[in-house]
Amino acid sequence: MQGLEVVDNSYFITEDNVGMLKLAKEANSILFDYRIPLSGSETCGAQAVSSDNSHGNGMVMNGLPISIYAPETVGCAVVDSSGHTAAATSTGGLMNKMTGRIGDSPLIGSGTYACGACAVSCTGEGEAIIRSTLARDVAAVMEYRGAGLQEAVDYCVKERLDEGFAGLIAVSSTGEVAYGFNCTGMFRGCATEDGFMEVGIWE
Repeated sequence: MQGLEVVDNSYFITEDNVGMLKLAKEANSILFDYRIPLSGSETCGAQAVSSDNSHGNGMVMNGLPISIYAPETVGCAVVDSSGHTAAATSTGGLMNKMTGRIGDSPLIGSGTYACGACAVSCTGEGEAIIRSTLARDVAAVMEYRGAGLQEAVDYCVKERLDEGFAGLIAVSSTGEVAYGFNCTGMFRGCATEDGFMEVGIWE
């Protein structure tokens, strides 16, 4: 447990979340981010499109204010000095999703995967990621085609995602770092033991 406090599930049920769920149910819509505002006849979720740049500092990604993306999927892919890789992915899921729906993050090979070749963590529309077993496919392209990490990532994002928006971060057993996405942007960062650090959103 690493000294972390354990709380009952009721701790996570807040008045704001209950209110947003009520709005999502009234709109009969699945929300990819429950903080997307419902106004008039706007469509909510990843399909929402807006040209309004009046949100906060005016930064918009995928047609939505950039501020709404802060607590979405958190993933990591790491390699140690011996070439051992590991990956982990956590997500807030979807608001008003169907009962019993399982996202891509807990499915090893879909949203998260690590092996002797690489470690991969994905984010985006879970159904598309599951159908393509996106994380495992990156490793498979490296193993079966002899591709480098970035080449494998590019191939899987461009050729294996049948539909839907998704992205991923990856690291190889030799320390190569790669990422890819087919949407407007993806929050990401990289750090190495020698002090190199890099963050990005856009291409």
